[in-house]
This record gives sequence, structure tokens and C-alpha cells, in this order.
Amino acid sequence: MNKTHKILLISAASLAVIVGGVFGFLYMNGLSGLSSVSKPKEGQIRVACVGDSITYGHGISNWKKNNYPAVLQRTLGDEYHVNNYGVSGYTVQEEGDRPYTTLEQYSLSLEYNPDIVVFMMGTNDSKPLNWETPGRFRGDLEDLLYSYEDIGAEIILCTPATSFFVEEEHGKETNFNIQPDKVEIIAELVRGVANSHNYTLVDINDFTENHPEWFEDGVHPNNEGAKAIAEEIAKYIK
Repeated sequence: MNKTHKILLISAASLAVIVGGVFGFLYMNGLSGLSSVSKPKEGQIRVACVGDSITYGHGISNWKKNNYPAVLQRTLGDEYHVNNYGVSGYTVQEEGDRPYTTLEQYSLSLEYNPDIVVFMMGTNDSKPLNWETPGRFRGDLEDLLYSYEDIGAEIILCTPATSFFVEEEHGKETNFNIQPDKVEIIAELVRGVANSHNYTLVDINDFTENHPEWFEDGVHPNNEGAKAIAEEIAKYIK
């Protein structure tokens, strides 16, 4: 092996280590976008957690262990099987920039044939490029939930978490172009849908409104917040 080949091999090995390190960091902090779903054992109650980055676990350290569906699994115990179908950046609205129904994860959540669907979405719908009218959001939310009802799933409907401004000076938007005032409108719409269709409501918006310390970037819960959300949801399942 000549000197040039040795240099190339060393460079390739170094690059592989760097890429592996970067990927490992992204994965461990809920930034990779990779999912981690598994098959239930016979007799387990199947719980599908459907949502956006808050469900997925964006920014959660030791992501695989500490995203809220993972904590929910440990809280509920072996009688249940919980899968995380959250995907960052997606919307309820079909005319949004990234509709959830276009995703493979949406199809997989239906194929999972869940007994229970824990649904928490709407934060990305509050972005200026997505938000138009309450009626459009409500109609698309109902249609999305009907698709889970049609396969016999029980719906546990969660309001989106409170969004916070993280700096003293701000306009209408906080981080990630989220509009907190529109999140509040969306939360009220979700409450109305739950009431109209007799879905179990978990008011995560109300639950989180006095806990800005759980949302270091103003939008996504940290590990403490994810744990609290999971434990709150577990009360309504058990």
C-alpha cells in the first residue's frame, strides 16, 4: 500500500468517525427524524401516539428513552404497547405546508391497528404560512380523527402545548414561526371537537401554561416537560 492510499484510508476513516459522531448526536437529541416503532406482543393494548415534533421528542436528550411516548410506555407498563408516530413539522390541515396525511408514518399508524390513539397536533398549523380560518382547521382535524375511528380506535385528544416567547422583545411569533395566540385558538377548537364527538380530552395546553421552564426554546418540552406530559396522559388511559 503506497502513501497516497494510506492517506485516503485514514481520511475516510476519520470522516466516518465524524459522520457517525454527528449522527449519534442528532439521534440522541431527537433531531435525526428517525422513528423507533416496534411490534406488540399478543394481548397487549396498542397505543399509537400521533403528532408533531412535541410527540416525536425534538430536542429531548437520550431521545429513545425520554421522548414522551417512551415515558408513557414505562408509565403504563407491559399491559400496553406504545408506538411513537410523531413527525416534526407536520400539520393537521391538508392545505398546510406539510400535511400529516401525506406521511408514511400516518399510514403506518393506521396499519398498527391501534386500540387507542393519543392525538396531539396543531402547533405547526399556527404558523403564518399555514393559518387561515378556524373552520378549515376544525374540518381537517375531524377528518383525520375519523380515519382512526373507522378502524375502531378509541381517541384520546390532546390540546397542543402552550407556546412561550423566550425573549423580552418579540412580535407575533416565537421560535420556529409559531404564533402563541393562534395556538390558543387551536387549543379551543380541539376542546370543541372533543366535546362534540365525546372524545376523551387531555388539556395539555392548560396543563403546561404555567410551566415555561419545561419549554427552553418556547415550543418543545425538555425532558422534565415530556415526562410530565406522559404522566398526565397516562392518567386518562388507565
